[in-house]
Amino acid sequence: MPDLDISPLLRDALGVDTAVSHSDMQTDEWDADYCCNYSADGTKLLDAENFPDEVKVREGVKVICDGVFSFQDYMAEDVPLGRKVPDDDRVSWLDKITLPAGLTHIGMEAFKECGWLRSLRLPSSLQVIGDSAFELCWSLGQISCPASLLSIGESAFSECYSLKKARLDKALEVIGPYAFAYCESLEEINLPEGLRAIGVDAFLGCRKLRRIVVAPGMKKRFAGLLPANLSRYIREA
Repeated sequence: MPDLDISPLLRDALGVDTAVSHSDMQTDEWDADYCCNYSADGTKLLDAENFPDEVKVREGVKVICDGVFSFQDYMAEDVPLGRKVPDDDRVSWLDKITLPAGLTHIGMEAFKECGWLRSLRLPSSLQVIGDSAFELCWSLGQISCPASLLSIGESAFSECYSLKKARLDKALEVIGPYAFAYCESLEEINLPEGLRAIGVDAFLGCRKLRRIVVAPGMKKRFAGLLPANLSRYIREA
């Protein structure tokens, strides 16, 4: 998206680097219970390998780094390494995740292709959901974003085929391009009054979306942010 008139709070939040640095990995700390690597200061979850289907992230973590729980080729059963993994077999092992209070950032592709993840509770401190963070989490049925959330990244929930309802809260400023694209079961979403931008094709392919709830007096404003085929479904609460 082009440069936006966003709040200083969001600008600062988007400036946090969710990639794993070389220095992080030089001083990482291993959690044998859940097969996870943490930064030496305990504020970042850096990596996870051969993790179980249920993981509890340590208290004190503020950032889940890019790609931590995303599908990797070695997870595919009966597919030799080096061969292309069929789409139907591309599913991460993760089934349940417990996120700590104080978490502020979920990095890019952090939970991409976690196909067995059905639900999760996002902590009240969360500010940023990165690009493709939950893309292809096809069992995820509902999402409720906390009041602290400022930004939902590009393709963050794209192809979450089971997602029926998404509740977005008041602090949200930006929904990225393709954020909910091809969420084929999505029926209802609310758009908070303070939302400043909705990226291109954010709801592309959401063929069941028939109810878009906005605050009183906001219908005209949001009609200008949404494509014509969706504007007709806007309802003031």
